Amino acid sequence: MILPEELASKSVIPAIRALIVKRLVEDHGMTQQEAAKLLGVTQPAVSKYLHEKRGAAIRLIGIREIDQATTEIAEMVSSQKAQPVEVMSRIEAACEYVRRNRYMCDLHKKLEPGMDIDSCHVCEQ
Repeated sequence: MILPEELASKSVIPAIRALIVKRLVEDHGMTQQEAAKLLGVTQPAVSKYLHEKRGAAIRLIGIREIDQATTEIAEMVSSQKAQPVEVMSRIEAACEYVRRNRYMCDLHKKLEPGMDIDSCHVCEQ
């Protein structure tokens, strides 16, 4: 049995980080090294996010609220004025949005074929 928190930590958080990294590099003109330092990850991790080798288990791009949140988080990070706790809070809120709006359900079903996602409401609580 895969708990929603496990699924979020292994798929949603990396997907959100990937979107933030993409915005930092493409929209804010940062190098991979600069983005890595600001996010507290390694440069190879940033490269994997950019090449969709990490953070690609769940597709969140195109979800208006997530696109807006990751754009705002990237702006907060690039300005270097936001406290880390602020950034963590915004990332956590984005994760919570994904859970509550059932964007993880299809991935959960794929990983656990016996899961009845139609009757599961764990993430909505």
